[in-house]
Amino acid sequence: MTVEVRNRQRAHRVNVSRLKKLASALGSNFDTLSIVLVNDAEMARLNRQFHHTLGSTDILTFDYGEGQGELIISAQRAVAQARRFHTTPAHELALYVVHGILHLRGYDDQTPHQRARMRAAERRLLNRISRLGI
Repeated sequence: MTVEVRNRQRAHRVNVSRLKKLASALGSNFDTLSIVLVNDAEMARLNRQFHHTLGSTDILTFDYGEGQGELIISAQRAVAQARRFHTTPAHELALYVVHGILHLRGYDDQTPHQRARMRAAERRLLNRISRLGI
């Protein structure tokens, strides 16, 4: 799998090579995975455009078919959530990548049961990443 990371925001420092390594280690059924980092204003625009939902969100996941997937992540949201949950922005970004890859693998989080299943899978993958030292 080829992983491309584009940082389209400048307000927050992001270790782009770590995100690329993390996504590569997790793998997916995709030939190419694109990760795009944006700010909350851009994320709100995209959320409105593609989900008809007002406001920003942490991640948007797109499966374009033919082995192409894309994760659009708000770096600004990762920083805010890190403060809220007493963790680090790097941990939040890793969680968002894991979450997005799970969506690309067919996981959903619309119902309580689906959400619980996805959260358990997130914990497993985050532990795997931690053991790999990523």
